[in-house]
Amino acid sequence: MRLKLSDWNRSRGLRWYRFFAISIIPQWLFLLWIRRSPDLIDQFYTEGIFAWLSLLSIRLTAWIPFSVGDVFYAIGLYFVLKHLFYFKRLRLPATLIKTLGWFGILFFVFHLQWGFNYHQTPLSIQNNVPSSYASEELETFTHYLIQQTNQLHEKLAQNDSVVVEINYTNKQVFDVATQAIQKQHRYPTPNIKKSSFGLLLSYMGYGGYLNPFTLEAQVNTRQPKLRVFTTAAHEIAHQLGYAAEEEANFIAIDAAIKSDNAYMQYAGYHLALGYALSECRKREDIDHQQLYQDIDKGVLKQYQQLSAFWQSYTNPFEPLFKKGYDTYLKANSQSAGINSYSLVVGLLLHHFQND
Repeated sequence: MRLKLSDWNRSRGLRWYRFFAISIIPQWLFLLWIRRSPDLIDQFYTEGIFAWLSLLSIRLTAWIPFSVGDVFYAIGLYFVLKHLFYFKRLRLPATLIKTLGWFGILFFVFHLQWGFNYHQTPLSIQNNVPSSYASEELETFTHYLIQQTNQLHEKLAQNDSVVVEINYTNKQVFDVATQAIQKQHRYPTPNIKKSSFGLLLSYMGYGGYLNPFTLEAQVNTRQPKLRVFTTAAHEIAHQLGYAAEEEANFIAIDAAIKSDNAYMQYAGYHLALGYALSECRKREDIDHQQLYQDIDKGVLKQYQQLSAFWQSYTNPFEPLFKKGYDTYLKANSQSAGINSYSLVVGLLLHHFQND
């Protein structure tokens, strides 16, 4: 029986899918081994492969006005939905091989482009940051943040009882965030873009994300402008190789408060204060009610404004999205999962005490 040309081509194509599907096993074993040696990742990946590859990737898409990564995601979603629609017509063995093959390809590209940064030496170890801090230290630091936030609020608002209004365009905010980062880090080619999925991100509860395949910094510009400043800086920090969420937060906040732009400074202090207050509420030996009384009414209204924005997008599926991202972070060496963001307080406190 002669083999049809279409059958031969199909078999030949599946051979490549089988190869990439099987490659998942050695890739996973390699990841399990290399994540135990962060010094090797620092030397050969973060400071070597990624340092060169990231500059190239960022430049490739920086000149394109829209998000290339979002287009790829949309195309991928289209094919997934298309295959689900024709599920009964699918040849299950071949479909399984193709699915695993694509997973093997994406797994490889994800780690080569950016993912290995999750397993580099943590910033806390590099800077000898203690694993814990006393309530007295936290309270002193929080008082400092309150003072700085109040001063900037009084400078930017009409009075201490109203929120700070920011009449910048998204591009202006991105430019300010870029300049703040460039003041302290090497970031030669800015690549920050408004996400095409802003509405979806709002319902998911996300302010932005880094596309790990194109290294485009995506920002949900539906959120209040105050957070667009720090979200942009946070995603740039990811572009620079700071994968851990608390580290990206630290880089963003530190750059913001040292910025030459008063609005950026206020955004940085406002975000840092929010995290510090959250930590204070967890400690029984800190009178957090007294701390709130020291904060200008306009600053508190700004927190209420941010809270109201996210509450307006509350939906039954948001916890599922958060749980999914929590699992993703834990699978990538962030044991605190989605709570990793708040670990920034320890980094900021140590920096405050030693700056």
